[in-house]
Amino acid sequence: MFKQFQILVVLLIFTLFSQAYTHALNSPCINPDGESGQCVFLRECQPLLTIYKKKDVPYTESDFFYDSRCRGRHNGKPLLCCVSPRSDSGVLPEPGECGGNIRMIRRIHGGDESDLGEFPWIALLWFRQRDGGGEFFNCGGTLINNRYVLTAAHCLEPRQDWTFSGITLGDHNITNDGPDCDRKSCADIPVDVGFEKVIFHEDYIPSQKGRFNDIALIRLDRSVGFSDYIRPICLPTEAGVRASNNVGLEAIAAGWGITENDDFSDVLRKVSLTVVDQRKCAQLYRTKFRLRNSQLCAGGQPGKDTCLGDSGGPLMRQVGSTFYLYGIISFGPEKCGTDGIAGVYTNVVQYVDWIRRKLE
Repeated sequence: MFKQFQILVVLLIFTLFSQAYTHALNSPCINPDGESGQCVFLRECQPLLTIYKKKDVPYTESDFFYDSRCRGRHNGKPLLCCVSPRSDSGVLPEPGECGGNIRMIRRIHGGDESDLGEFPWIALLWFRQRDGGGEFFNCGGTLINNRYVLTAAHCLEPRQDWTFSGITLGDHNITNDGPDCDRKSCADIPVDVGFEKVIFHEDYIPSQKGRFNDIALIRLDRSVGFSDYIRPICLPTEAGVRASNNVGLEAIAAGWGITENDDFSDVLRKVSLTVVDQRKCAQLYRTKFRLRNSQLCAGGQPGKDTCLGDSGGPLMRQVGSTFYLYGIISFGPEKCGTDGIAGVYTNVVQYVDWIRRKLE
């Protein structure tokens, strides 16, 4: 009887010890080789995913895989201790590695709800109130490789009341705590990622009219794994794509910003906009500032526009089967969707070289 009591005590102590050291998503861990990593979903860890997908797995790799399990789950899903391979975060992906999705589109303010996985590069930027209040989203961004998100500089300006706190990737309905689903399938659970640093363009001046050089890079605190619902967009690095004249062509913007109902959208929405001639757009804003070549314009159709909360998100064009990032949502008319007044976007083509220089 005393021996059984001892066993029960040991089991109780072990249970309490295990609970005290339960791993959470993104928490630090040590893998079976003694290397430092983070507890993440399997889909985010390429080395372990490679083992998992093998038909014939050697015993040593099988043991390594199962010994990599973290204590704890997130939304019912197991977590694994992942040590990221040497990052290629200083490299921009090429077409074939970026700009593709699982649901090529058939052809926001005045827009339509996007499909699950339609724009897997879109990021949500979260902010925290300095007085201890809750978190809220206020801008978008675009994943350009496994370590960097591109956004508008004005989104990340230091504020008195709130501060930038992190990023969510792979989201669709921001009010849903579980996976987002449609009639055909369910998406993966969104991934929350911290940031290591923010890189503002050196010539961005917050108080300057016109928001020139409204561009910033966010270096994530870890490399993210790609999936059907998280992957980078392509930048216009190729000579032909970079030099193309997009005036009069259709571009697409997307975000969770203010809709025609004057409220933020719970789901990711998209809107089709026409790229406007630079000289015509300059006339629209001539009384306020002189438009630069580092900016481009799109929209001007009544009821179709980006709006508050969409800032920092992408203006993109589909060339063949590949999406390219051509603009970053910067600002527009005081009333979103005003007829005849196009919105202004940071012209990504003009900043490709700057982006390359800043990647590490």
